[in-house]
Amino acid sequence: MAARVKIRLLRDDNTITTSALLNSGFETYSPDIVVPLEVAKRLGLWPLIQGKIVSLETGGGDIGVPYVEESVVLELYLGDREPKRVRVNVIIDPHVREVTISDYVASALGIILLDFKLGMWRLVDDKPDVRRERGTRGVVKCRMKYSMYLLETL
Repeated sequence: MAARVKIRLLRDDNTITTSALLNSGFETYSPDIVVPLEVAKRLGLWPLIQGKIVSLETGGGDIGVPYVEESVVLELYLGDREPKRVRVNVIIDPHVREVTISDYVASALGIILLDFKLGMWRLVDDKPDVRRERGTRGVVKCRMKYSMYLLETL
């Protein structure tokens, strides 16, 4: 198993609700997330209008990927309290299948991983006995302002 959390991604009038993988090996110096191409399309980030191509070091070697700075608000869905929010940079990677949160973003949200295998986590300001369970990899749900545009670009 892996540690996942339930999130919402917000950009303009586009909202996506999905799970995101917490990856401590995704080390960054800025609030970066990785999204699959399909999520980028649904958020209106693809085709690339703003942003740049950057080189990323991966386990399989360096790759060039689109990078859009401060383009999305990531909301950590908690259920029992108000969501935590952070504005993030988006890396669009056609080779990934799910949204992935960097160590920087996990830290900004106050996420503390308790058990990777069981997917258990809590927030830094939760009571010490609180254990939150992993989210499951799920279907992306979205609300779009321009649904006709979505149909044309998918």
